[in-house]
Amino acid sequence: MNKLILLFSILEVRKSFVYSRYKFKLKKLIKSIMFNKTPEQQQAIRNTIKLKMEDRETLTMSDINTICPAVSTPSPSPELRKTLGITDRYVHVPTTQVIEDIQKLGWNPIEACQVNARKRKGHQRHMIKFINPDFIVEGKDEYPELLLSNSHDGTTSFTLDIGIFRLICANGMVIKSQDFGSMKVRHYGYDFKTISGAVKDLMVKIPGYLQQVEDMKQQKLEKVQMLDFARKAAMLRFAKSNEESIEKIVDLSDFLESTRKEDDGNGLWEVFNRIQEKVVNGKFQYAFGKKERKARPVKGFKQQVKLNQDLWELASSYMSEAVEAV
Repeated sequence: MNKLILLFSILEVRKSFVYSRYKFKLKKLIKSIMFNKTPEQQQAIRNTIKLKMEDRETLTMSDINTICPAVSTPSPSPELRKTLGITDRYVHVPTTQVIEDIQKLGWNPIEACQVNARKRKGHQRHMIKFINPDFIVEGKDEYPELLLSNSHDGTTSFTLDIGIFRLICANGMVIKSQDFGSMKVRHYGYDFKTISGAVKDLMVKIPGYLQQVEDMKQQKLEKVQMLDFARKAAMLRFAKSNEESIEKIVDLSDFLESTRKEDDGNGLWEVFNRIQEKVVNGKFQYAFGKKERKARPVKGFKQQVKLNQDLWELASSYMSEAVEAV
């Protein structure tokens, strides 16, 4: 019996070793392909991947590694651990492994990005976005997304968030509510069962959030509520402002102006989408003093996720008020 157990252990070690060698060779192959290309050819490859992301096509692991190399960063050496301040308790789990595990659960990666970094380059925070074909219903404009964020510098756990993508404006919203926020998975003790449980827990919540979207579509706002929504949303973008100063910085009526017929009207969902698009994408003018400027899009994905979550929570508060009023 002991010999049999030993044999299985040896086989598992060999299998793990073969898998590690395969991953290492794959990474070397990706690097050699890019290294042997001219800068123009490298840019052409990145442009092709960018088009795939715009069309929301499934990305290959090679695509992800090309535009977001932090996902496959190897375990930091003892010297690097000391430099980055990573403790001995930190267990390195490459994001590529988590991506593969999430794919086994029916979710396909369609977008990848990483923050710019100098000191922690290769170990910085990054995010992968997934969609599940089972949740895409013909005739519906909205469907859920799964957002995975991680870093390899020992500062964060794996974080999973649910988003809602809207076909009409190609906008993504990240959900936040009082009863449920993000799902965190620690590196220590990571296995497929752990990530599977976290993803399934999120999937259970999805029908409720899609119903919340339908409820927002049915709810109408008064003019005073719309202006209040725009004011509070603007204050999320300009965190140092207050209710008195914000109206000197932005034109609230501009926040409420519709840019497409699908967003016309005073429905909470339509108002939310008009405001969200402008606040996140920077489609408005603002002024500090006498000088007027054009707002820029919020670029960092961490800031985008936080702002989207806060906007969702803000929109949800108006739905609660309306229900109580009825």
